[in-house]
This record gives sequence, structure tokens and C-alpha cells, in this order.
Amino acid sequence: MELDRHWAVYALADLAPQYNAAARWHIAAHGRPALFLVYGGFELPVLFAMGAATDLLPLLPEIADQPQFYLSVRPDAAALLAAGGYRISAEKRIWRMVLDPARFVPPLQTAVRLGPADYEALARLHRDGDAAGEAPPFFNAGMLRHGVYYGIREGAAIVAAAGTHVMAVEEGVAAIGNVYTRRDRRGRGFGAQVSGAVTAGLLTLGVRTVALNVGQSNAAAARIYQRLGFEKYCEYREGLAAMV
Repeated sequence: MELDRHWAVYALADLAPQYNAAARWHIAAHGRPALFLVYGGFELPVLFAMGAATDLLPLLPEIADQPQFYLSVRPDAAALLAAGGYRISAEKRIWRMVLDPARFVPPLQTAVRLGPADYEALARLHRDGDAAGEAPPFFNAGMLRHGVYYGIREGAAIVAAAGTHVMAVEEGVAAIGNVYTRRDRRGRGFGAQVSGAVTAGLLTLGVRTVALNVGQSNAAAARIYQRLGFEKYCEYREGLAAMV
């Protein structure tokens, strides 16, 4: 995984004790490095793949006991799964973006640090996106315990927030996620503020490989992240894979 830290951010983080119990690894025994990682920390397991499709092919039988996944794979791995008997639906084209710490420019801040006590307020914020299908799909209380979260408050309400999907200081990696601004508070720069606050917090902790994911159709968000110092690294696919 050290051969491609930017793509393997989540997998490297899953080596840490707070995540590893939910991780199931399938590693090629011969040839070039290749692996499948099944992360079972959510209701629907997440499948991550690393390596060339030809090297991943012998590992397919090892994951056949799991009939459905949420995918986080490069395009050639998605094609391999489709050819191997999985029907892929709700497929999304995503950019993996990675921070250049030398280019990071923190925005003016009104964001405050959030913690486990803010879980219910964040859940209410995310429910604002349910009707439009914009609610962050992967969020749990453990992210507040083990990660870095910042939000913007208006009274008792949190109107914008961002945090880390995973963070492993010992591995030097983190992935920013769950960036959400309440629909009636958009257009005020809140997304940049909370994302920038999380990024600054990670750099203060000594994390130097900081990644995030943004849909290729969301050019406005990509521009915000680029202004913060993130660069597009690679494209990959998310979606649902179900054994036919």
C-alpha cells in the first residue's frame, strides 16, 4: 500500500486499532501487489481494491461469500467485478483529491471543534439532505471519537460541518468526509470554512497524507478544494455491487 499512499489512504488507516477489527484483508500471495479489503464497519460492507485487474482476479473467490458491497474501486477493478458476476448499480464517478501541504491556505474561520456530544446535532444536519439524496451516506459516532470534526453553529443548531471518515496519525493518513451545509445556508462559504478547519487540524497533528473524495459532476466543490490546496489525483468508482 505504500506504493500508492494517495489511493490507499483508507486502507492504510484501517491498519490502526480503531478500524482494524472491522477490516478483512485478501492479499495476493504471488506476483505483483494486489488486495481486496472488505470493511464491515457499516450496514453495507465497503469493498476497496488495489492492484491490476489481472492480479486481483485470483482473489475473487475469496470475497464470493459476500453478496453485496458498496464499492470504492478504480475503473478496471469495477470492470473485473462486473465480469465476475456482480451487477453494479448507482455507479458514481469520483475524483480522489489529495492535499499539497505547501499550498494549503486556511480560510477565515468561524468553525468550532465538535466532539461526541454533537452526534445528534450532526445527524439532524445530515437529515436536511435526505429529501434531495444529499445526506452523507457514511457517518457514525465512532468518527467523532476517533477523528477531527468542525462545524458552524447558529444557536443550538449546527448549520455546516466537515470531519474525517478515517484518521490514523500513526500511519500519517486521513480522509476528509461528511462535508455538508444546510440547504438554507449555502452560498456563504461555510463548506470551505469547515473543510479548511479540518485540514488545519490534521496538519497540526502531523498528518501529511490528507485526501478527500468529490463527485466528478460537482465541479463547484472541486474548485473549493483546489483553492484550499487539494489536487485531483485519480478517478475511481463508487456504487452498489450485488452478486447476480
